[in-house]
Amino acid sequence: MEIKNGIPVSPGVAIAPALVLDSESFRIPRRFIRKDEVETELKRFELARTRAISEITDIRDSVHSIAKGEVGLIFEAHLRMLEDPLIRAEIPEKIKAKRYTPEYAVSRVFKKIIKPMKEIHDPYFLQRVNDFYDIQKRLLRNLLGQRALDLQQLDRKVVVVAHDLTPSQTATLDKKMVAGFVTDVGGATSHTAILANALGIPAVVGLGTITSDVSGGDVVIVDGKSGRVIVNPDDATRAKYEARGQEHADREKRLVDAAAKASRTTADDAAVSLYANIEWDSEIEQARKYGADGVGLFRTEFIYAQFGAHPTEEQHYEVYRRAHAMLEGRLLTLRTMDFGADKFAAEVGLEPEENPFLGCRSIRLSLREPKLLITQVRAILRAAALGPTRMMLPMVGSIEEFRAARQIVNNVLADLKREGVAHRADVPVGMMVEVPSAALSIEHFLADSDFFSIGTNDLVQYTLAVDRNNQYVANLFKHTNPAVLKLLSGVIKACNAAGKPVSVCGEMAGEARYAMLLLGMGLRDFSVGPTSLPELRTLLSRVTTAEAAALADKALAMSEADQIAALLDAEADRLLPPDEFGY
Repeated sequence: MEIKNGIPVSPGVAIAPALVLDSESFRIPRRFIRKDEVETELKRFELARTRAISEITDIRDSVHSIAKGEVGLIFEAHLRMLEDPLIRAEIPEKIKAKRYTPEYAVSRVFKKIIKPMKEIHDPYFLQRVNDFYDIQKRLLRNLLGQRALDLQQLDRKVVVVAHDLTPSQTATLDKKMVAGFVTDVGGATSHTAILANALGIPAVVGLGTITSDVSGGDVVIVDGKSGRVIVNPDDATRAKYEARGQEHADREKRLVDAAAKASRTTADDAAVSLYANIEWDSEIEQARKYGADGVGLFRTEFIYAQFGAHPTEEQHYEVYRRAHAMLEGRLLTLRTMDFGADKFAAEVGLEPEENPFLGCRSIRLSLREPKLLITQVRAILRAAALGPTRMMLPMVGSIEEFRAARQIVNNVLADLKREGVAHRADVPVGMMVEVPSAALSIEHFLADSDFFSIGTNDLVQYTLAVDRNNQYVANLFKHTNPAVLKLLSGVIKACNAAGKPVSVCGEMAGEARYAMLLLGMGLRDFSVGPTSLPELRTLLSRVTTAEAAALADKALAMSEADQIAALLDAEADRLLPPDEFGY
């Protein structure tokens, strides 16, 4: 049994065999064999090794006449590795003594070889690591008969283990079969974390070397609240976490029940709207079940994961049409494509950039490639005729950017009118406030933008100069940093004074301790992951605006982020006592 600690990003407990995406392209079907299968499985491994040798020999011979010298030596080294006692003797020994399947034995032995080599951090040894990965995959491919892993057709529950998990990978997972996520890298607001929350499954990120420490088929426990990951637990530990998982499920049920009975206002009758953040229109059913007043953020870039780099206008329209049908007259806020950095850069053909978080992403890309934006805007304006719709522009940093994008919207409106296409002309066009320049000059946007939504994930990242996907600086990514709170308070006050709708749609809004603070700053519209809605509804119904304002004033007067966090934690525990809801 091995215990690892990382960054908790989505609560709950998952217990399932590991599916390792980083070092294996193949699913390990099972871990153990029966005694009467040993001889057959030994022969199967030796056949796979022999085939691997034959393949490498053929490759070596085929390139010999074209690229002599060092290229040939690479394949000679691969052949020597396949004759090494660690492979030729230890793998069969694990099959005989421990009754491992050949696939699992290959995975375990190669982990033993690769892990210490990676820890040396020497260029020579790192290159050898790649050689061993290549041989491991070749053996597995021969053992499994070329059956590469199909992430869309899993036949049992798994814990996904990955170096990182891209949005496009997540979009192709069989979500009914994914019990949890664990990753080497990432932070509390990385897209892996956001997606895990959206799916309501436990997740821990920033584990450093989890892909090196786990083999496909290992049983993994994921505690998404504590950040603890346990590999191959003993019986007592597994029973303990099975009980903890049930406690979490019971807590969620109690919160849902409490939210159903709770007032849709604060304790002193101030109206509060709770909207859902979604990636797929299929999430709307769950959002409504949890009491969402509508959709405050539809991350439409996930449409590109469904349809490819260039979805047509009709494909966009069909997604929005389905969303309106499920919302039944509730608000739908559609954010235009937010590509770049860690989101779908490859899918839409973006060129690699040295610093993509400060590069051509989001609104900048939309203005550089207006055809992409025009296609989407046409579909949004047409779908707006089906129900209440807002259009939101991401990553706006200057008034010039917002006005340029709005002019594109106006041009599309004129085109639709001239073509006689049914649409709605008065769709509110707003913007995300997630760049410090926009937050600091919010007064310049008030006349042009119809509404505002604060994206705290990027706002914190850019304000503090902390990469939100980097586990090494995750401890510096703090929503309670006084500079961040000052920006939030300033934007909310300015919007309220101008009578412009303002919400917070970053992950900050979905945490009970921060929700009270935002309420105290004057926020009345929250947009969060669907699974956060019950807890948020219950908490806000138990606090008065005066109590929240006093809490915000106290927090804004403090100078240390951890001190502010402790204050907010204590207040959250008072309103949602652990002995009432558990876990």
